[in-house]
Formats: sequence, structure tokens, C-alpha cells
Amino acid sequence: MTSDLQTLLELSSNKAYFYEAYEGFKTVDTLKQKFIKMPKKVKDVYLMYMLSKIEDMGICSAIIFVSTCRNCHRLSLLLEELDQKAAALHSFKSQSLRLSSLHRFKSGQASILLATDVASHGLDISTVDLVINYDIPMNPRDYVHRVGCTARAGRGGLSVSFVSQNDVVLLHAIEADLVKQLEEFECKEQDVLSDITRIVNASRVAKMKLMDEGFDEKAKERKKQKMKTLAEKGLLKKRNKKRKIPVD
Repeated sequence: MTSDLQTLLELSSNKAYFYEAYEGFKTVDTLKQKFIKMPKKVKDVYLMYMLSKIEDMGICSAIIFVSTCRNCHRLSLLLEELDQKAAALHSFKSQSLRLSSLHRFKSGQASILLATDVASHGLDISTVDLVINYDIPMNPRDYVHRVGCTARAGRGGLSVSFVSQNDVVLLHAIEADLVKQLEEFECKEQDVLSDITRIVNASRVAKMKLMDEGFDEKAKERKKQKMKTLAEKGLLKKRNKKRKIPVD
């Protein structure tokens, strides 16, 4: 796959069939890949710190990747509470709402897109300056797909991964597959935590809104319906019942 063909694929108005053989994990040289170590409890505070600095860094658009639909929706409520214009993209949204969120982001109405990995594959978003891995993916290949949303067609880009105490192993796995070490993003902890009270309070409000909307109940019902559908199609694996050994 040459760079000319890649450009042609991105510019093509018709969605061409595209097959890519796996040749290992690769990222482009124009992409700066960094990480920030932090306690898990203050990830929201670090996120807001990063977003407060994007204008100074000349960043016009950013995608924030999270691992679950629940966290994606919670963060959208948090950013809304903190007066940040953001669009959310996850599988709990209807197709029309997903397209609406994508349009808002691509048109510049929202400079921030919150997304699960549903957005890391096959979306035509050519002008993304920053990718934030709020949650580091379990699979290094998912990491490559995520950061591949920026630094396209020869442009530069930046990716920043949030590394909590539970994510160090995942970071090392990514570095091993890339055969490259990520650089640490420089920031002073005292500067990051200077606004912690306001953000923690906003986070509490976001969680309450999540509960009021009944998101968790909807998620349970959705899972129940999914399991029922799989069972009806005979796609659920039957669990082997453990035989009880009588005790004399």
C-alpha cells in the first residue's frame, strides 16, 4: 500500500473494497506518541487538564477513546456539565444519532469526539489533531487503529495515553509490538490538580444524571435481549454442569 494509493482511497467518493494483509503493527513517523502516568481516581481531572491545553498547542480537533459505552456516555455528560462542546459515538446510540454526532464533529460544531472502538475502524475523519486514550485498549492492534485516526496523509499528529497503576502491563505490550517506546508527556501534577474540586463535583453530577437516565438498567435489558437472541439461534455454548461427588 503506497502513500499515493492511501490518499486515493481516502479521497475516493465511492467506498472501494479494501483488503489489508497483516504485516505487524505500524504507526507513521509524523505521529508523536506519548503517555501520562496517573492515579486512576483522577483520570477525569487529567482529561480536563489536557483539553484545557489544546488551544495553546494549536489543536483544533480531538478524539477521546474509552473502553465502554457507559464510560463514553458518562464523560459526555461530564463535558456537558463543564461547558465543553463534545459529541459522543457509541453502540448504545441509534444509527441516526451516531451519524448526527459524527456530522457535528466533522463539521467543526464539536471539536471533541468521545468514542468507543466503534470509531477506530473505517470512519473517514481526515483532520484529527489529537487522540487521547482515556482507557488503554487490551489489544495493541486496537491501539494502532485508534492512533491511526490522526497524522494522516503526511500531516502531523499527537496521541496521549492515560496510564494508571493497572495499565502499565498494557503499555509495555503496546511498546513491545511497536518496537518503540512512548515518550512521557510533560505536565506538573500541581497544575493538573489545581482545578480538582470543580471537576470532581462535575463528575458527581454526571454520574447522577447517568443514574437518572436509567443507563445501567437499559444496559442490563440490552444484554438480556442479546443473550435471548443468541440462545434462540443456538449460538450460546452450553455450560458443563459440574458433577457433584458424593461424600461417604
